[in-house]
Amino acid sequence: MLARRAEIAGVWTWVSDERVNDILPRHTGRDAFTFLAAVDAGHIVGFAYGYCGGPGQWWHDAVRAAMTPAQRRQWLRPGHVELAELHVAPRWRRRGLGGRLHDELLASYPEAPTSLLSTQTGNAPALALYEARGWVTVVPELRFASSGEPYAVLGLDLAGTRGPTPV
Repeated sequence: MLARRAEIAGVWTWVSDERVNDILPRHTGRDAFTFLAAVDAGHIVGFAYGYCGGPGQWWHDAVRAAMTPAQRRQWLRPGHVELAELHVAPRWRRRGLGGRLHDELLASYPEAPTSLLSTQTGNAPALALYEARGWVTVVPELRFASSGEPYAVLGLDLAGTRGPTPV
């Protein structure tokens, strides 16, 4: 996966070199890191990745600070998954690829109780994708940098999406 950084950057259109060359490799070391790629004719056209979040991780700590104590108990349970990135190349959008990457990524965490993500509050296509899959707004607006754009933090109760455990 890291050998294909240029292809990943091509899909992750707004990404800086720092994210591909520094942050992505750092994320690969996180607990239960999972990376999925959609490939056409040998080229990456979409990808998603996540991992189990925890204290001491920048995003986790920023989101935790923005939550109420009740939200922390509900969403930051041990083993929760952070859906860190989901991107589809522009010409491959609106074909269901993002939804399939989303579903397959979360299915790879059968024991996770919850999942969290953040997306820009103005990203209507992403918000529609997540809301259609049952995500709810946990923190309506969070700025990760004082001059940065606002993000919404969304949560998904994974145990609730799996239905009752068979007896």
